[in-house]
Amino acid sequence: MAWLPFEDKIAGASEELVLKYSPNWSGARETKHPIWIPDVAYNDFEMVEHDEYELKVPFTKDTWHGRMKACRGVGASLSGEELANWEAEHRKLLDDIAPEEFEVLHYGALALLQKKN
Repeated sequence: MAWLPFEDKIAGASEELVLKYSPNWSGARETKHPIWIPDVAYNDFEMVEHDEYELKVPFTKDTWHGRMKACRGVGASLSGEELANWEAEHRKLLDDIAPEEFEVLHYGALALLQKKN
């Protein structure tokens, strides 16, 4: 499950701010795609079914801010000073573009594998 930054204004703006502070963050620019299954799994299993679907996840400004802070491009990567600056900038961003309660478009992906005979 991941937010869709190209399809959701709040997710996209928040992600751009993360990239400003962590330009090498590898969690950015997600798009809807099938869940990755390691090749070794296909030695014993076969794909029976997969699905990728959109869902809207409810947030408040505070819970979205916390969610973004928890991503590895922010909380795990920034110095104390950088984190304080990011937090102030992100809160201002949310005040400018988001209502108090909103939904962020995400996608979910699932795969059903069956053991080979």
